[in-house]
Amino acid sequence: MSESDAYDQDEYREDEYDEREVDTNPTESGKWISLLVALLGLWMLAQSFLLDPIAGNFWSDVIVGAALVVLGGYNYYRRANEKLGSVGVGAFVALLGLWLIATPFILGSTEGTAAVETDIEFWNDIVVGLLTFLLGAYSAYEARDTDVATPAART
Repeated sequence: MSESDAYDQDEYREDEYDEREVDTNPTESGKWISLLVALLGLWMLAQSFLLDPIAGNFWSDVIVGAALVVLGGYNYYRRANEKLGSVGVGAFVALLGLWLIATPFILGSTEGTAAVETDIEFWNDIVVGLLTFLLGAYSAYEARDTDVATPAART
C-alpha cells in the first residue's frame, strides 16, 4: 500500500462519524420550549388586538408575534421529527425577547402625551419579552450543547 493510499484511508476515517449521534434527537428534547415560544407568539398577536396598544407598539407586537409563531413552529417541527433544534433560531428568539423588553421605551411608554401606553400593555411587553429571551437563550444553549459531531472510534 502506497503512502498516498494510507493517507486517503486515514482522511476517510477522520471524516467518519455516526450520523445518528449528530443529526438526531431521539428523545425530542426541547420540544416544549419551542411550543412555548410559539404560544408566546400567538399571545403577542392576540394581545395586539385585545389591548389596543399605540400604533408603533401594535405593529412591533404583530411582527414579533408572527415571527415567534414561525420560529417556534420551525424548531418544534424539527424536534418532533427527532432532529436537533436550530441554534440560530434560538438565538434569534432571544434577540426578539430583548426587542420586546426595549419596545415600550423606544416606541412609546407611559412617558409623554403623544405616545401613551397603559400599564398592562407596558408590563405585558416586559414580561413576555423576558420569557421569550429566557426560552430563546435556553433553546440555543440546549441545541448548541447537543450539536457536537462525535467522531467514530478508530480501530
